[in-house]
Amino acid sequence: MIKVFTLQLEEADYTPEFQDDLLRYLPEAGKLRVQDRQNPTSKLHTVAGELLARYSLGQYTGKTEQEIILRFGEKGKPHLENLPGIHFNISHSGHYIVCAVAPAEIGIDVERVRKVNLRVAERFFSVKEISDLMACAEEDRMHYFITLWTIKESYLKAVGRGLTQHLNSFTIIKTAESYQLTGNKEAEDFGIETHQLSPEYQMAVCAPLPFSQ
Repeated sequence: MIKVFTLQLEEADYTPEFQDDLLRYLPEAGKLRVQDRQNPTSKLHTVAGELLARYSLGQYTGKTEQEIILRFGEKGKPHLENLPGIHFNISHSGHYIVCAVAPAEIGIDVERVRKVNLRVAERFFSVKEISDLMACAEEDRMHYFITLWTIKESYLKAVGRGLTQHLNSFTIIKTAESYQLTGNKEAEDFGIETHQLSPEYQMAVCAPLPFSQ
């Protein structure tokens, strides 16, 4: 069973006082991970992300905070050291922090729908994806672009590669119900779900098939 937890930040949360207050709830290892962050927004996202992950894992497993031991891989992918059968992933953008927890590899991505130079698609999207994108009505293209981007990010996070694997090494096809990954055997073994958190934010979750949420 896949569970997704979301946290929406308010403008009042972007203050040094609020960030210092949040830091009190992190263990020492978590505090060390953000001590050199100079960008206050990045620092807030990181701290809030770890706190949301700890809350999500506690809800999912029934474990106490002391029983949840987080570790971060060399590429930054987090995992539970003492519960190898439980997987989770975090993402943040703008005012949203999201966390997905599952009994298998999981990837999640949230992005704010914003104006993007569509020439970016020529660098990162497959021929089929570019064709589908340009077939959209002009007013819908930005939203579809962000939808494709969140799906690609969530898949690469699920397989633990981040952007070390090229985004056009697999193709996303829109189906009647959702989206499907094609283009290589590994990608075809993963399922996708997308969610619009608000008119301005799009989220995608990726996990091995059969996908169950």
